[in-house]
Amino acid sequence: MKRFVILALGTLMIGLPATAPVAFAQSATTAAATLSQVTFDVPDMTCGLCPVTVKAAMSGVEGVQSVEVDFDSRSALVIFDPALTDAATIAEASAQAGYPANVKG
Repeated sequence: MKRFVILALGTLMIGLPATAPVAFAQSATTAAATLSQVTFDVPDMTCGLCPVTVKAAMSGVEGVQSVEVDFDSRSALVIFDPALTDAATIAEASAQAGYPANVKG
């Protein structure tokens, strides 16, 4: 029985096109290329809980992929899909949570 399973798996593996991993890597690269990255100043963060609230507010916006909040620099780095949202919408979500945010730079 083990031989049958090994032979069946081997046959399936040989039947896969050699370009499958390359096609997957290209689609992942294309998806990453369509994301935008923005750093926000969030000057009103004054305590250890503030970054948690800012991250939750920004992460709740549709299209936001990741949020990294740095309490020491009073900033947030956000990666998002520009087809679904924009920096103004993300900043507004933070402001609605009590922490106005402005695009840095």
